[in-house]
Amino acid sequence: MSTLATKLVVDGLLTAGFGVQHSILATVRVKARAAKWWRVQAIEWRTVESVVNVAYILIAASLWQGTDVVVWSAGGALRPILWAVVGLSWLWYWQLHLFEYDAGLAFGSTTLINRVEHRKAPALVPWKIGSRRWIRFPVHTAFFGMFLAFPTMTADLLVLGLVANAYNVIGSVLYDQRLVRLSGEKYRRYMDVTGLIWPPVYRALAGAKSLTMPSPAHWNRPLRHVPGLILGIGAGFFYWMFLGHVMHAPFDMLKAAIAGLVVSAVGGVLLGVVDQLGVFGRPSENWDDRQTQLSTSDAVMAAVAVVTWIVLNLVHVGAAPGFGVFLPMWFIVQYLGHVAAYFGTRLVGAESPQHRVQRTDEQLVKAGSSV
Repeated sequence: MSTLATKLVVDGLLTAGFGVQHSILATVRVKARAAKWWRVQAIEWRTVESVVNVAYILIAASLWQGTDVVVWSAGGALRPILWAVVGLSWLWYWQLHLFEYDAGLAFGSTTLINRVEHRKAPALVPWKIGSRRWIRFPVHTAFFGMFLAFPTMTADLLVLGLVANAYNVIGSVLYDQRLVRLSGEKYRRYMDVTGLIWPPVYRALAGAKSLTMPSPAHWNRPLRHVPGLILGIGAGFFYWMFLGHVMHAPFDMLKAAIAGLVVSAVGGVLLGVVDQLGVFGRPSENWDDRQTQLSTSDAVMAAVAVVTWIVLNLVHVGAAPGFGVFLPMWFIVQYLGHVAAYFGTRLVGAESPQHRVQRTDEQLVKAGSSV
């Protein structure tokens, strides 16, 4: 087998391996075993999935076999059009996690925090806002532009795009089937008026408009997320100063992971402190809403940091850093930043349920003694 063929086989296996492990961890059977053996409920299992996914991407990117073989190279007016498709697809991917999903629930940080607080894990509630009114998995739709629209497509990138999107379709179908088993008729009604990855233009032009579904509240007070915007811009400059322009070398991946951990810890704690102090509005007294607000602010910080870093790379170097680098960095900050924000709220006076119960018991004892 030639050197090129060997590299492409390795890249194909690395890409397919992500899909295999992702699907195995997401199966109902594995989640049932986790609940039985470790008392980890299905929604809490998302934490394990997120950690494994990030670790896999970091390892796979470090082992990636890049090639110089160009499959196609678009020129003329087509080139900027394709770059626009790639850029808008990535921006749409982050927009979905900011506006159309509860990022804390989607990645499992909220359920981890609830477990620490001895609270029941909240349900993963579907919303019909934005593109989710027509498409059940719009994140998976974005993958096509993210990985298949490069103006200059090398052989290894083409393998990545083809294998990743083949699994993208298969994984969407499998996830759809799991949701049918878990949610039953309610989800079937949503399926009838939406498309899996593409909108149902011919059979349901209005999408899920007529369905009654919960409305999200994580952007009803946009000022709450200004700290995430400010910290995200600052974190982007930190990435540029600490990392500069990096690709997929193992040492670069290690530095990227360290940078993500630093932003998660420092930025997350600052988010929690600012939120608890009420600098941009009084914190919500509803626990679940509070975590949704915190995870959304952290999502803003995580996405803006990466986008700022990419823009700085484009301005100074003329090329973006490797997406195998910045994608796991975004995951790390998205997850751990929310956890750090929770601990940040504790630094400036927020009480845990255990402390509130203990304080109430002490007050009752004092009241009884005075009588």
